[in-house]
Amino acid sequence: MSQNPRTNGPFQLTRRRVIGAGAGAVTLLVHELALARKPPGFRLPGARPEPVDTPTQPHAPPGAPDWSGGPGRARFRIDGLAKVTGQKIYARDFRAADMPGWPRAERMALILRATRPGLAFAGLDLARLEAAGAVPMLTITQAPLPGYPWPQRDLASLNLALPFSMAGANGIKQLLVPLGTAPQFYGQAVAVLVFADANAWRRAKRALQFEPGVVKAGDAVAPEPATPYSPTTSLTRYEAPGVAPFSQVQVGCESDPHAPDSPSEPYNSTAKALRERIDARLADPALLRLGGTYATQVLDPMFMEPEAGLAWLDRRGEGTLGLVLGTQATNGDAGDSLAMFGGNGCPIQVRTVALHSCYPGGGFGGRDVSTFPPLLAVTAALADGPVRIAQDRYEQFQSGLKQLGSAITQQIAVDPKTGRFEAFSSHQTLAAGGQNNYSQFVAMLAGYCGLSGYDIRQAWVDAAAQPSTGVVAGSMRGFGGPQASFAVETLVDEVAVALKRDPIELREANALREGDRTITGAPLAQAMRLREICRLARAHPLWRDREAVKARKAREGVRYGVGFALANQAYGTGTDGVMAEVSMDAAGRLAVRTNCVDMGNGSATTLAISTAGWLGRNAHDIVMGDVGSFNALDLDATPGGSWSDPRWTASFSMSSSACLTAFHQVHVTEQAARVLFETGVLPAAAALWGVPVAQLSGRTRWDAGRLVAPGLTPLPLPALAARAHEAGLVAGAMVHGLYQGAWVSASYAVPGGGAPLLLPIDGLSLRTAGRTAWAPVTRQDVIPPDPAAKLYGRSLYAPSGAVIAVEIAPRSLEPRVVAVELWVDAGRVLQPDLLMGQAQGGIAMGIGYALLEKLPLEAGGAGGGRWNLDRYHVALSADVPLGRMNITPLPSEEPTAKGIAEAVLCPIAPAIGNAVAHATGKRFRALPITGEDVRGVLA
Repeated sequence: MSQNPRTNGPFQLTRRRVIGAGAGAVTLLVHELALARKPPGFRLPGARPEPVDTPTQPHAPPGAPDWSGGPGRARFRIDGLAKVTGQKIYARDFRAADMPGWPRAERMALILRATRPGLAFAGLDLARLEAAGAVPMLTITQAPLPGYPWPQRDLASLNLALPFSMAGANGIKQLLVPLGTAPQFYGQAVAVLVFADANAWRRAKRALQFEPGVVKAGDAVAPEPATPYSPTTSLTRYEAPGVAPFSQVQVGCESDPHAPDSPSEPYNSTAKALRERIDARLADPALLRLGGTYATQVLDPMFMEPEAGLAWLDRRGEGTLGLVLGTQATNGDAGDSLAMFGGNGCPIQVRTVALHSCYPGGGFGGRDVSTFPPLLAVTAALADGPVRIAQDRYEQFQSGLKQLGSAITQQIAVDPKTGRFEAFSSHQTLAAGGQNNYSQFVAMLAGYCGLSGYDIRQAWVDAAAQPSTGVVAGSMRGFGGPQASFAVETLVDEVAVALKRDPIELREANALREGDRTITGAPLAQAMRLREICRLARAHPLWRDREAVKARKAREGVRYGVGFALANQAYGTGTDGVMAEVSMDAAGRLAVRTNCVDMGNGSATTLAISTAGWLGRNAHDIVMGDVGSFNALDLDATPGGSWSDPRWTASFSMSSSACLTAFHQVHVTEQAARVLFETGVLPAAAALWGVPVAQLSGRTRWDAGRLVAPGLTPLPLPALAARAHEAGLVAGAMVHGLYQGAWVSASYAVPGGGAPLLLPIDGLSLRTAGRTAWAPVTRQDVIPPDPAAKLYGRSLYAPSGAVIAVEIAPRSLEPRVVAVELWVDAGRVLQPDLLMGQAQGGIAMGIGYALLEKLPLEAGGAGGGRWNLDRYHVALSADVPLGRMNITPLPSEEPTAKGIAEAVLCPIAPAIGNAVAHATGKRFRALPITGEDVRGVLA
C-alpha cells in the first residue's frame, strides 16, 4: 500500500491507479491541495476564519522510468506511460473508494438543462422515473417546486456568493434557473437530481435524456436588451507629420467607445478627434480602399474527456470540501468554491477546499472558469456523501464552453503606388454566450490582434463581446487571436489581388519591425522576424511554383490553390503571476511543484527538464495543479497595493494556458533551481571540496551529472544532496515571478552570509533539509515594472506564417488541405518533439476551423442536447496532410523560449481561405468554407 502523507490514507494499487509504482509510475495527477489559509490574492467576502494548517509536503508521484533523455532532454513525455497504459489521470477515472479518507459509497448526480431560453421555466415532469425505478434521493433547484413529490433543496435559501462567471447578460448571477423565469441561455442547468448509486442514475438517464417536456416550458418572456459585456475595448493609434504620436489603451470605459464622459478622459476625446482624421484618410479618393465583414463560427473545444468530477463535503470538524476536477483554473476553482459558501447567512460550513487536480484532457481554454465546478461543489454540499457527476459527449456539447464567434467589419486604405498600408478601421463583435466567461478579455485580445503583424500608423479598433442566449463561450482556441487573424489576413490578400502584387511581398513591405509600436503603443523591443518569415515563404517551392502546379492540376480536372497568412500573436496576458518549487531529497532526487496544469501541451515534461541547467539533471517527479502549497510564499495580491510593500505582487496566480509554459513557467522553475543550487548544492560542494563558497562563484559547471570546477574532484549530485541534508542546508526553494513588460526583480538575503542574490523574481521561500516548514525571505530593493507596461497590454510576441496548398475535388467541391509549410519564431527550443507536437495540433485545429467545424450558437445548436460527433466534424488524420506538413522553427540565439500555442494556430485558417480563393477565383469571408459554399459561388 502507498501512503499519502497528508491523510495517511491508502491508494489501492490497480492498473488505473493515479500513483503508480515501477513501470506504472506517473507524474502527478491527483494531489490534495488543502487551502491552508486564504490563498494570497483571494479576498473573499464574508470569509470564515482561516483553516488549520496542514503538512506542506504532499506526496509527489514519481515520473515514469526512463523518460529522461539526459539533462535538459526527454526521451518521451514524463506522463506518456501513464496515458498509454490507461492509468488514472482524468477526473472521470476516479471513484470515492479511490480517495484516502473518503466514504467508499458515492452518489451519482444528473444535471437537467434548459433548451428553450425564450420560455419561462415551469417545473419538471419526472413521471418516467417511477416507471424506471430510479426515484432521486434529492432534487436541487434554485427555488422550491410546488407539489414536487420527492425530497428537494433550493439554492435561494443558501445565499451563495456566486463567481463573476455566473453573471448573465443583464448582470444577474444564476447557477440554476429560478421557477417562472426564462433561462439565460441554451443549456443552462435548471435542476440537479441526486441518485443513490450508479445503477439508479443510469436508469434515470436512459429515461430522461432526449425526452421533450422533462423540463417544462411556460409563457414566452420578452428578452431584455443585451449590452456588451463590460469593459469594452477601444484602441486608437495615430502618427502623422506634425502631430505628436498618440496611442490609446482604453479598458474599463463606457460601452460606447466614443462617450465623452468616459473614465479615460482626456484620452477618449482625443481619440475621438483623431478617429475623424483616420476616417477621412480612409475616404481619401487617392487611396485604394477595401473592406467588408468577415465572420468566424462558434467552435467546441473537443476534449478527449467530457467533464466529470467527484466531490465530498466532510462535515467533521468545520468542513472540508474535497473536489476532484480536470481543470486549468486550479486557483480560481478552489477560491471560487471556498468563496461560494462564504456569503452572510450561508448555512453550509466550508472552511477548507481540497482540490485534487487531474488532467483536463486537452481542449485549451475550455475549462477556464467552467460552469461545471460550482454545480459539482453545491451538489456535494447538499448531498449526504460523496457525489460524482460524469457528463457524456451529448451533455458536454450542451453545456461545455465554446469559442466566441465573430463578425468583424473593417476597412483599409492603401497607397496604390507603394502598397503602403495608410489607414485602418475595425469594428469587432464577438458572439459570447449567456454568461460571462472572460468574454470581454477575449474581445480585448482580438482588438490587440486587429492589425495582425502590420505597421499601420493611423488605425482604430473597437472590440466588444456581445451576450446572447447561446451556450456559454469563453477563452478557448486562441483567445480572440484566430478570429482577428482570419479577418485581417483575408483582407490583406484582397488588397494584393486588387494591386496585382505578390501577397507575401506586400505583407513583407508592411510588416512590423523592431522598434515599431503596436496599436496599444507597446514598443517592440524584441527582434521582429515577420519579414524573415515572408522571405522564406516566398522562396519556398510550394509558393514559387504555385501557378505552374495550378495549371497542371487544372488539366487533370482539379482546382488547386496556394495561400499564405502571417501572424504576430502575443503570448501571456501582460501581467502574469507564476510560481514554482524545486526540492531535493537526500539521495539527490529532484521534484518540481507548480500550480499550472498540463493540457496536453507537455508542460509536465517541459518543467521537469527545466532543472537541468542549474542542478545538472532533470527532475524525477513533478506535482502539478497545486494550489495550497504556495501559500508558503506569504504574498498578497490585493488590488491597489504597492511594490514598496515587500509582500505585495500585482498578480499572484492565474489560470493555466497553453502558451504560458515555455517562457513564464520555465522561468520560475529555473529560478527555483538556481536558488536551490546557490543555497544548498554549492555550499555542500564547498564543504566537500574544503574551499570557501566565494571561491566557487562562477567557476562550476555540470558535466554528465557531476559538478566540476578547475582542479577539484567532480562531485555527483547524490553526494552533494547527502551533504546538504547532513548539514541542514536548503533543500527546497519556492519562487514567485511577475512579468509585466519585464520580470520584476529584487534582492534576497539567503543563508550563507554572502551578498544578497539579485533575482528576477518577486517572492521567495526556503525550506531547509529535514524540515517541512517554509521560511519566506523578505525581498529588498525591488525593481518594479515600468508603469507604462500595464497600459500596453501584451508585450511578448511569437511571429509565424504559413503557406498552405488546397485541392478542390471535381464532384463534391470539398476543399482539402494537401500541403502545409509553417514557420514560427519559438525562441530557444526547449524540447523539439513537444514543439512539433504543439504545432501539429495547431495545424489540425486550424484545418477544422477553416473547413469542417460549425456549431450554431443559439437555436438548433449544441444547447439543445442532441449534438455529438455525428454532427460536429473535427479534423481527422485523413484531413491533415501528414506526409506534407513541415514545421520550421526559426534558428534563434535568444536565451528564452516563446509561447507558441496560439501562434501556430492563427495563420492556418486564413492561409487556407486564401488558398481556396486562389483555386476558385472567389473570395470567402466566412468560416467554415464547405463544398456547399464553393458550389454556390461557382454555380
